[in-house]
Amino acid sequence: MGKQKVHDYVVVLKNHNKHAIEITGWLLALLSIVIFLVIIYQEPTDWGIFFTLLTIIALMASNFFEKRKKKKISFATLLICTGIGLSFFAETGYVDSLFILAGIAEKFLNKNKEIGFSDSGIVMSGFIPKKYQWSELNNVLIKDDLLTLDFKNNRVFQDQTDDQEDDEYEVESDEFNQYCQQRLGS
Repeated sequence: MGKQKVHDYVVVLKNHNKHAIEITGWLLALLSIVIFLVIIYQEPTDWGIFFTLLTIIALMASNFFEKRKKKKISFATLLICTGIGLSFFAETGYVDSLFILAGIAEKFLNKNKEIGFSDSGIVMSGFIPKKYQWSELNNVLIKDDLLTLDFKNNRVFQDQTDDQEDDEYEVESDEFNQYCQQRLGS
């Protein structure tokens, strides 16, 4: 969560975009293979293209087997390799840069949002972390895996927690709610 500040509690929220990100990753992986096959058809003598294509196929196969084992998969490496391969071995305009940007974006978009709770306040992770003081809130509560932040300005933030992400960050609702009530009362 940034500067490695210690929080009394860290609540991990579900990333509702993971399925869309994964589908996009598979489609971009297939597109990259098609692009390299077209390039090979046009210039069958460049060994760099063959090597890059084999690397991409190996990374895609690795993702396929990891997915079957119910493990997390990422397309960042595959997309960045595609972009680098295209930049070195093909004249594709800005397509290489788009693949590299897609790989970097996938890395950031796949992260779950974390909210750190400490005596000094609440910090929501993100590109630009948001910090809130306890005095800005009426109530903070986790019930049925739903985190609710009720702000004094009549704004409400609600999102599902992700219990399966990491046991280290698993939060007991009753203990957490009691902690928040103590911070709100002081």
